[in-house]
Amino acid sequence: MDVSLPPRFVKLHPNEHAPLPAASASGVSLVVPVEYGQNMLIGREQELRRLLDVVDEARRGRSGALVVVGEAGVGKTALLAEARLRAVNLRLLSATGVESESELPFSSLHELLRPLLELLPQIPESQARALAAALALEDGEPDALAVGAGTLSLFVEAAERNPVLVVLDDAHWLDRASVEALVFAVRRLTGEEVAVLAAVRPGLLPEFDFMPRLELGPLGEADARRLLGARSEPVPPADESRFIAAAAGNPLVLLELPVDLARELPVSATPGDRLSRAFSLRLDDLPGSGRFGLLLAAAEPDATAVSRAAATLELLDPLGPAETAGLMRTEGERIVFRHPVVRSLVYATAPVSDRSTAHRALAEALPGEGDRDRAAWHLAAAATSPDEEIADLLEQTAERATARGGQVAAARALERAGQLSPNRSDGARRLYGASRTAFWAGDAGRALDLAEAALSLADDPLLRADLIVQIGSIGEFHGTSGTEAESMYLQALESAELDEERTAKLVYQVVKLRLDAFDATGALEFAPRLEVAARGAGPWWGSRALACAAAAYLVAGERERATVLFRELVTNPAIPAVFPHDYMALEWYDELRSALTETLREGRATGHLLRIAWNQSGAAHLELRLGRLNASAAAAAEAIPLGQTIGTPVLVGIASAALAGVHAWRGQVEPCREGARTAIAAAVSTGDLYQESLANQSIALLALGGGDPDEAVFVLEPFARRWAESSVVEPGVVPFVPDLIEAHAQARATAEARGWLDAFSAIAYNAGSTWALATCARCEGLLAGGDAFDLHFQRSLELLERSPYRLELARTQLAYGERLRREGRRRDARPHLRAAHEAFAAVAAVPWLERAATELRATGEAIARSSAPLPDLTPQELHIALLVAEGKTNKEIAASMFLSAKTVEYHLSNTFRKLDIHSRAALTRIVVSDRENPSSETVEGNGRRADR
Repeated sequence: MDVSLPPRFVKLHPNEHAPLPAASASGVSLVVPVEYGQNMLIGREQELRRLLDVVDEARRGRSGALVVVGEAGVGKTALLAEARLRAVNLRLLSATGVESESELPFSSLHELLRPLLELLPQIPESQARALAAALALEDGEPDALAVGAGTLSLFVEAAERNPVLVVLDDAHWLDRASVEALVFAVRRLTGEEVAVLAAVRPGLLPEFDFMPRLELGPLGEADARRLLGARSEPVPPADESRFIAAAAGNPLVLLELPVDLARELPVSATPGDRLSRAFSLRLDDLPGSGRFGLLLAAAEPDATAVSRAAATLELLDPLGPAETAGLMRTEGERIVFRHPVVRSLVYATAPVSDRSTAHRALAEALPGEGDRDRAAWHLAAAATSPDEEIADLLEQTAERATARGGQVAAARALERAGQLSPNRSDGARRLYGASRTAFWAGDAGRALDLAEAALSLADDPLLRADLIVQIGSIGEFHGTSGTEAESMYLQALESAELDEERTAKLVYQVVKLRLDAFDATGALEFAPRLEVAARGAGPWWGSRALACAAAAYLVAGERERATVLFRELVTNPAIPAVFPHDYMALEWYDELRSALTETLREGRATGHLLRIAWNQSGAAHLELRLGRLNASAAAAAEAIPLGQTIGTPVLVGIASAALAGVHAWRGQVEPCREGARTAIAAAVSTGDLYQESLANQSIALLALGGGDPDEAVFVLEPFARRWAESSVVEPGVVPFVPDLIEAHAQARATAEARGWLDAFSAIAYNAGSTWALATCARCEGLLAGGDAFDLHFQRSLELLERSPYRLELARTQLAYGERLRREGRRRDARPHLRAAHEAFAAVAAVPWLERAATELRATGEAIARSSAPLPDLTPQELHIALLVAEGKTNKEIAASMFLSAKTVEYHLSNTFRKLDIHSRAALTRIVVSDRENPSSETVEGNGRRADR
């Protein structure tokens, strides 16, 4: 891999390896000289101790992070500078955010990681490729989150050689792509020798809110008086009190505010006002060429570009006066302002015409191939009216940003291109592109604004259809009512000029909304139209639209029609992976598992985190349905943090519902309720009744296991009533109904139980699915009088024994054994209770295990205390244990889970301690003995395997 630097970065950042003065160690450009920083540290001893504690923890092998938050001039940079000086024997990585560079994707990450590029061959290949593409070292299209994983791997690889200190100054001006990669990496630092320190202005970088904070407030009066003694311009004793009051504890004001100005400004002036006035006086003293030269520097930090632009404008000594006045200095090829306030002040107070002239000159001064994007932004800043040539340049900039994973930068470039487009249709097209990239970047609110702006310009019916789908999709993400979205889709479908691709997209959205709302009849109304449009659409939308039509047929009771379509689509692994619950309703578990395995493998190979999170959320529900609780928990444990990272609360909710189900089986009350709350909130926001009911089913199952049938009824009854009022006739959509029937039966509400069983049996026998028929038979056994219960329970056992439903079988065995024991048939009860006891013990379903044990003891059988091999492991630990059992190394596990090898080692150490073992071989033996193998037979409704 070639790690030489591309031209666009060479002149932006000084050589990190060159010897530098102590005040700017490791090549970072300090905003203040070291002696100024030392003065600023008066009264900051406790705050400095907080920073140094984080550094010391890294030396001891415990990673940590701290973000210093404070207003301009309060001393954030000085604290970071002092921490750098004290970080002896640590490898220092530094980056400083610059406002004018925030549109260049991964520019800050390149500054930070430049000293570590030699380590790229040491990290997982997929991550190295993603990083190399993001940093413009190689061609490629990186996944932004794979870049984050690569950043983490580089930190850890460097820390293997020496503890690492990462310093991020003015982090609120780091480019967004770099921020996302850094957040991903810092969140996953656990046992590594890495410390991260950052400085931000209040409220400007919410992405860093997860880090511990150090709020940097004003200095106290005593410390302020001490700092006054360090001023180059003494303050007369008679003015000290007024001066201290005027500074309001801001160290930079104390050092910079002229005495005369302190006397003139009103008491109500803020420290920011005083800073601006203090530096304004120096700016006013500059000659015209010096003021314009400083404007060039405020718009562009590259000294060479500023020098060229100044020469074009025939400015004499453009930066000398400002440097003499202490407003800025040049470090290598980089211009560093005395303070960010100076840069902002220079630019904000310049006339609009001067700014346009400066930007045009700077664009001309950046003729290199590697400077195209910066030049395009300068031309855009200079433009005062629509300009197609500049809009086209910005569109090209967006394409390059997208290719490097810089979705935010691409969205901004396309937005500005849309604003500069003379033609309405071009403007609408570019704003649509900006909306899509903003949405992919996780900024749904901005994406919605851009889509609505584009819709106001769009005349082309095809583009309008695309925009309406975009607006509706974003609205669903934000919890907009399905009625509003559906109205938009239906109105758009009235256009006679739509092609089949757009028709498929719009009808797909309508059908999906109706299915989510349990409106099977409404979904069925549009299913034939969706099927026809799908046949003429492109492969991506066509296959998904066809599957959506099949889902409508399935939920509305046309199972054979649905089966034909789903069987056609099963050869495309993406479709079962996208529609896992429909394939589960058909009981095509082998097909679904195969598709999930294949697409998960692809997602891991390409670093596609959205695909991984989606697949693992589906896998979590598949394994839960089949009673493989460890596998379900492991899949959910991967999906949930990935979903959080990529900003998809819907996926987090889906996976959380499955994990809540695992906790429910195991009687883990708080984890179950917490996961269910997360899942319910996500489902409610999108109007998805199915996912909402699954989350509530976990709470009901927890209640049933704990002997509280009344709570189970309270939780499930509202959803059962919604189902009763709906047109849904597919039992797989309402899997909670048998639990409701059992809860009523336990609560002695026989009439209610019978009513729901009659309703559910009608759709179960129509569908013919093994699960539905078996649960109906079990419920009949619960309610049957006399000796009739035997026939029903035996029918349930007959169906379940040749199915993959391990825990459903155990529930029937438990219920049958309980009934037999109550009827005085203790000998007949024991085999069923013993089998249930063993099945529940195998998956650590503690409440059900204890219930079976109690019944067995009541039959006169002695029961030893049972313990499952892996009950105390967290889902993350369990996931790692399963991968160890597959023979993967720590590095391979780390790469697949987007963690560091040390984090994997940390979790393994906890696992060894909990299980009282000392080797991977011992762990493998336990996992293999515990693993719940999937059934080799996949049962369809009529008892046959699905025909591929």
